[in-house]
Amino acid sequence: MIRPQSDHQLVAAMANGDPTAIEPLYDKFSRAVFALLVRIVKDRPTAEELLQDVFSSAWQHAARFDPAKGEVLPWLLGIGHNAALNELRRRRRRPQAADMPDADHAALVFGQLADPRPAPEEAVWFEIRRSDLRRALAQLPEADRTVIELYAVGHSQSEIASMLGSPLGTVKTRMRRGLQRLRDAADRQEFEWD
Repeated sequence: MIRPQSDHQLVAAMANGDPTAIEPLYDKFSRAVFALLVRIVKDRPTAEELLQDVFSSAWQHAARFDPAKGEVLPWLLGIGHNAALNELRRRRRRPQAADMPDADHAALVFGQLADPRPAPEEAVWFEIRRSDLRRALAQLPEADRTVIELYAVGHSQSEIASMLGSPLGTVKTRMRRGLQRLRDAADRQEFEWD
């Protein structure tokens, strides 16, 4: 009989090139990742394609997974969240000519539409804030951090309770406690929340 492996062991096995390691992770987490993708892109066929991309990316970058920073599900949801946002950005960059007024269509043809990316100084500021938030999150107990990370990528408290197999009251308590600890850490770091 094969001994069950933990999620962290499976990711480590993927990082070592074990092709059998991804299947149990896919079986366990694909529904949650798919639900997130559908919620963001609002298109099941696109979400199905992105789901394959998420697990392909997880396979390719398994060596980058750091178990000290959290659990596997939030890591996969983060990959999914980024893939979905990239898809939405691609859609904005490629507007359909038939949907555009003539002036906008001409601007697209001649490359005069505004660049949707943030200015360099905004990108640096966002990265600093993201880094501060990651540091504050890292100080939380794992259970609180997992609940907050799942909520941050768009899951309701009820969905989180179902995904984690925890009572709803426990999820709410962990979220409230985690957010309070984040506020306290932010106050110590003078992190701006607005």
